[in-house]
Amino acid sequence: MKMKGYIVSILIVGLALGGMGLGTFAWFTDTETVEANEITTGEVDLVVSTNIFGQKKPMIVTNLVPSKDTWTDAGLIFLYNKGTVPLKWQGHFVKTGGDLVMDEKLQFRFTRLLGKNYQTEWEIPDDLKISESENMLEEATSEIDYKWTTISSADNTVLNSGNLGGTLGCRELRIFKVQVKLDENAGNCYAGKTAKFNVVFDATQTDNPGWSETSPTQ
Repeated sequence: MKMKGYIVSILIVGLALGGMGLGTFAWFTDTETVEANEITTGEVDLVVSTNIFGQKKPMIVTNLVPSKDTWTDAGLIFLYNKGTVPLKWQGHFVKTGGDLVMDEKLQFRFTRLLGKNYQTEWEIPDDLKISESENMLEEATSEIDYKWTTISSADNTVLNSGNLGGTLGCRELRIFKVQVKLDENAGNCYAGKTAKFNVVFDATQTDNPGWSETSPTQ
């Protein structure tokens, strides 16, 4: 009985080794490699400037007096999508100093500007140099007026791409003229005062569901 067991074991091992041998030479095989594969992520990059040369010079208003219909120019704001993905944006004002009371008597107007002989978007170089002359700009027909209280809250801003020109595609530009007016009923308590403020813009990709624009009733 032991001899038969040994013979059976030897036969099984021999068959197994024979099967392995057949598997190594009976089938054709080949290997190919695709090289230099790469993944690059996009970026959101909103460029903000206050003049045609891409510089961030402060907007300055001097000698503002009460008026019924006269708006005083504060400056221009250029919003440029230098990134690689479409974006949506929103902005708000932050007072940083001064003794001027920022209430409903101080009003702001934003007018979207278009380039002469252009459509609503411009493709411009990365350095944001548009022209050596502001004569390339002409006023759009739409104007939006705000009070300080409606543009000074980051959580409830009305300065957004929904009401000031739509989302920004790659290499697209929005230009806005900013004007201010002191209400005709503002009294002497507003005379000789100064206010300093920053304008802050936030941007995100357009399909970000966790970041929404708000546009409350004016």
